[in-house]
Amino acid sequence: MNAGLQFDDHATRRTLAMYVTPDVTARRGFLLDALALRPGEAVLNLGCVPGFQAAEMADVIGSAGRVCGIDISEPMLALARNHCAARSWIDLRFGDATQVPYPDAEFDAADALQVLEYVRDVPAALAEAFRTLRPGGRFAVLDVDWDSIVWNAPDRALHERVLAAWNAHCADPYLPRSLARLLTHAGFEIQHRSVFVLFNPEYDPQTYSARLIDLIVGYVTGQERISRTDASDWADGVRRAGAVGEYFFSLNHYLYLATKPTHPAP
Repeated sequence: MNAGLQFDDHATRRTLAMYVTPDVTARRGFLLDALALRPGEAVLNLGCVPGFQAAEMADVIGSAGRVCGIDISEPMLALARNHCAARSWIDLRFGDATQVPYPDAEFDAADALQVLEYVRDVPAALAEAFRTLRPGGRFAVLDVDWDSIVWNAPDRALHERVLAAWNAHCADPYLPRSLARLLTHAGFEIQHRSVFVLFNPEYDPQTYSARLIDLIVGYVTGQERISRTDASDWADGVRRAGAVGEYFFSLNHYLYLATKPTHPAP
């Protein structure tokens, strides 16, 4: 099962606002480049919120291929279905990454873009990805290590409290550190590892970090003895740093590209 953020209307709107930023668009391109999709392939999109990744995959593989996406958030699925409506070769279903509703050896490729860090049972999700891929199939996983966040904030003590509370928004805020072991144990062969650095050196409302501020405030308020005033003071401080030219934000996203072996395990 998945953990952390609950996608009510407010969280859905905040998340959608992040997905349309140039930062997140570039992150999707980074993963798609690694996956190297080909026309006519069948692709599994684990966690299809809000449909942008599925649509971009569908445009690469063309109508001779197929993109199958799953998500556990009905509001996000509604957004994804609306966004992908013009592409008949996209199939979007309600589903959990630990119980993928598709047959064995159905796909040539699969991706999980910042999904597995929200899944409580990652080995089960990896087993499902392995099961549904054909021999030789590619699996691209990209997740954040939230210890890598660097953010200039005037009140460092409050900043540390806010980020500590934010870490609870996902099941494993440090998942990339164990992905190599988990992928190997699931039967995958790791082909490539790299890092996508999301860097915002100035405050700009159209950036990932600027949109992340509101998402964090909405999540941490009331948690770990963080009041609404605390959360607002933190957000105001970060934005004030931007107003005087002292804004700085960096966050690492770690990509693993793995394949399902073409030969049975000994």
